Amino acid sequence: MHDRRMTFILVPHEDVETRSVTVSYRRLKALLAAAVLLVLIFLVMASTWWYVASQAARVRGLEAEVRRLESERARVAELARTLQDVEAQYERVRQMLGADGAVKGKEPILPPLVPEATGAGDRGPAPSVGLLPAPGS
Repeated sequence: MHDRRMTFILVPHEDVETRSVTVSYRRLKALLAAAVLLVLIFLVMASTWWYVASQAARVRGLEAEVRRLESERARVAELARTLQDVEAQYERVRQMLGADGAVKGKEPILPPLVPEATGAGDRGPAPSVGLLPAPGS
């Protein structure tokens, strides 16, 4: 019983001679198990590669978004520089008009950009037009 075998007879096209292949049931079962195992491995690999492929498909859109954000960040930096220049020009105009030496009790000719803090004349830290905070801050 343990020595059972299966015989496959091969008949080539337009050939008179036939060939036969004999395979034991044990070997046939092992080949079938190996084939099932290979199919399962392939399915697992294909399912994990599917996720990676879907993420890779998003790359173009994300790269376009990064380019858009970088150009926007450059525009914000340019606006910050322009704002600093305009503030400096405004302060020069105030100084030329003598707005700082205005008569006490009267409204100043040109108000300062930032209200004075507690009468000490300290404007405090300049408002910052930050880009993005550093990670972890």
